[in-house]
Amino acid sequence: MKNFSLGILLRSLIILGLSLGFSWSFFQKNVPVAIIFGLLQIISVANLYKYVTSLNRKMKRLFESIQYQDFAITFKADNKLGESFRDLNNDLNAVINSFNQVRAEREATLHFINAIIQQINVGILSYDTEGKIEINNQAANKLLKVYRLKHISDIEKQNPFIFECIASLKSGEPKLLSLPENDLSFSVTEIQMRGRKIRLVAIHNIRSELQIKELEAWQNLTKVLRHEIMNSVTPIVSLAETMKDIVENEIKANNPKEQESIDDLKDALQTVQRRGSGIMKFVNAYREFTSIPTPNKYYATASQLLKTLEGIFAQKALESKLKISYEVESDFETFIDIEQIEQVLINIVKNAFEVENESENKIISITAHTENGTKTIEIADNGIGIDKTLQEKIFIPFYTTKKTGSGIGLSLSRQIMQLNDGNINFYENQPSGAVFVLQFA
Repeated sequence: MKNFSLGILLRSLIILGLSLGFSWSFFQKNVPVAIIFGLLQIISVANLYKYVTSLNRKMKRLFESIQYQDFAITFKADNKLGESFRDLNNDLNAVINSFNQVRAEREATLHFINAIIQQINVGILSYDTEGKIEINNQAANKLLKVYRLKHISDIEKQNPFIFECIASLKSGEPKLLSLPENDLSFSVTEIQMRGRKIRLVAIHNIRSELQIKELEAWQNLTKVLRHEIMNSVTPIVSLAETMKDIVENEIKANNPKEQESIDDLKDALQTVQRRGSGIMKFVNAYREFTSIPTPNKYYATASQLLKTLEGIFAQKALESKLKISYEVESDFETFIDIEQIEQVLINIVKNAFEVENESENKIISITAHTENGTKTIEIADNGIGIDKTLQEKIFIPFYTTKKTGSGIGLSLSRQIMQLNDGNINFYENQPSGAVFVLQFA
């Protein structure tokens, strides 16, 4: 404080000298000189006041920076006034650095939490009492089919049923809402945060989970049935083959009547053998339903997949006198097993070729696009469609609406899509036909 004290003393002496000069010139009735001394005295007093109150101004700057979270300031202008000033400035700068560090850590934590929220599959949505959206992740946007949410009323414009469900939910009360494309589970928690009430909404698509559980049940049932049927049919087929060989090589007819009986026996054994082999072949055909290999994933684009389909079905479209169109409204990239997804697309397009179609202009349209962050490929036909009573059964294993077919194509396709983090759904086409929608992650 030595330099600070000397500064005060020096300024006090100057003020004293100016006061004496002002008094002398006043008594000498030298008005101009008196005015000059008076002005200099006022300036000196103001300078002394500013000098003495510099610490108050310093503290005021510190508190203002804390209040407005502006930590870009530094304190060093008066370091030359002495060691105590330098120590004080260093301490104030340390306080500012501490606030900067705390703010940086808080922002990093918020970014980390936000990154976690964006990555989880459950839709997360929070809004205040005025309906202003504070947090929403991509999963919520995807499930609600909204590109951007700023206010809770934005949901009402897209889907009033979902808006009504969220608005009417009480804290801690879950609710299930069945939609054509999803079965959504909603739950709300109300929290108080800095004197404000926030509603935190969790949105979960349970349809995919139900489909996975259903598929697992069918797979387990198929494994058991296949095992039991094979254990029972294999010895029957083997015995039928043995008996047929015995009848053909070791039994000789003594008269025409016995020969006729032997021929009948041969036919019966041959029928048993043929039907038994057919059952074994039929059961083995479902082995692929329970033994799909783990996907070997690579990045692929929608245009790449459609180009492959175009090469496969070009000749078949000419032979069938059917028009097939390919359109990429908005290309996208997805991480999939390319061969498995190509097989799914081939199965669905092949089914579209085989459906009954009474239209003169038979059309299959394949469209790739992205809507509200959802990557989709749609395959639509203008055939007679699928009867409403049968629509819920088309993804059931072994069920088929065709005269010939194993009934595992669509169920196998759904399983492949789920293994590749996607899904497949069916919708009615307008005015007639069917639409299969493949959704990718």
